[in-house]
Amino acid sequence: MLLIAICDDNKKDAARIAKFVKSYMKSGSIPFQILIFKSGEELLGFEGKLDLIFLDIALTGINGIQVGKMIWEMNRNVKVIYTTSYKQFCRQAVNYVHAFAFLEKPVTKNNVERQLQEIIQYIQEEHGKIEVVNFEILEVTKAGELESRIKSFEVNDIFYFEYINRKIKIKLQNEEYFFIDKMKNLAERMQKYNFEACHQSILVNLRHIKNIKGYEVLLNNNDKLPVSQKKSADFRKKLNKFIQSNV
Repeated sequence: MLLIAICDDNKKDAARIAKFVKSYMKSGSIPFQILIFKSGEELLGFEGKLDLIFLDIALTGINGIQVGKMIWEMNRNVKVIYTTSYKQFCRQAVNYVHAFAFLEKPVTKNNVERQLQEIIQYIQEEHGKIEVVNFEILEVTKAGELESRIKSFEVNDIFYFEYINRKIKIKLQNEEYFFIDKMKNLAERMQKYNFEACHQSILVNLRHIKNIKGYEVLLNNNDKLPVSQKKSADFRKKLNKFIQSNV
């Protein structure tokens, strides 16, 4: 579970950030807890180990820059995103604090989500706490308009990706999502999670393969995927290597 702190003496600003964080984390089914602190002193008095802090620079009492420096001395693994209404504070703070990012107030939903996406990916790669990947998926609104939003997926929940009509489909057990990217970029990104190409338009999760017969792969959800003749030998080799390393 990610323990997230929001430190801001402005209740509305704190509530705004909390709203965006909750929306993003719930949409990605990521376990989390939010703690809100009204002052730097209150935050410094917290004895738990935080993963992420949204820290206002212009706090009453000890300012956010000072608080950030003290927190970093106590916990160098915590990621701090500074928030401020004044751009000059960002420039002043760069040389004094160890910031993951700066957000200008009023913060926007899109900016908060993008920072959370980076934070979660960073924590995953650095500590292996959360094995998730994030994509900017496409959805049709009630008004019939196409919009995008960032969504997190647990790697093990993804069966395969398929390139269809200039979009990439994410296939889960009972759901499908779409996003825009190039298969080459996706293949490079997902290789470390044991996704391999059985076809030029398909990346399959090797964990979900039940068997392979001829030029067809059967997944453990009973979906069948084609194996191209060109990729067959290399794909079988990688699948066998994966199976042997997980026996």
